[in-house]
Amino acid sequence: MTVNQELFDDLWGGEKSVGFFVHSGICFWVVDEKRNFTIDVELSLRASLKNGTITQEQYERSCLSFRGGVLTLTAGNFLTCLNGGSAKLLTSSELQGFLGADKTIFARVEDYFLSGNGLDSELFRRANVIRSRLPLFYVNFDRKIFMHMDDGRSHENYVHSDWVFQFYDFSFLIPTSEKYWVECGDDYWKLRFL
Repeated sequence: MTVNQELFDDLWGGEKSVGFFVHSGICFWVVDEKRNFTIDVELSLRASLKNGTITQEQYERSCLSFRGGVLTLTAGNFLTCLNGGSAKLLTSSELQGFLGADKTIFARVEDYFLSGNGLDSELFRRANVIRSRLPLFYVNFDRKIFMHMDDGRSHENYVHSDWVFQFYDFSFLIPTSEKYWVECGDDYWKLRFL
């Protein structure tokens, strides 16, 4: 995948998100449209049909078009979905510098958390640009764990009951070697809590 300004704009605008997947012991960084991180969209579509927010025709059309007709993302179809849809893999080399880390912003945010000294609007905006490049989703097919930090959304409602699912900080589940947001000892994950 080519990392470019268009991708960063899509992340900043909230149209796309970064997700971390584990499949057969292999780690994957994926950028995709936020809606495609829904594990079982059929649960969502059925609920919308039942409460009248979509018609039967819209339901059927959505079932055919969503993720190329793949309504439930599983370990069995995950790799196929990576190759056939809008999902894009990020390589380790693409993740180097991906964050747009800025030591000045980091120092000011640390001071804010320590002292309560406010952040001006421009610094707050720049910190949130960096924040938009942090992952929002964690999906581990091997252990059946789904977590997200997409505030205000209930993605966990569309996961099967035999999974662990939660709106929760999942950073502890990601191997240290995969944490592209730690640069020169600075852990930019804390920007998530501004």
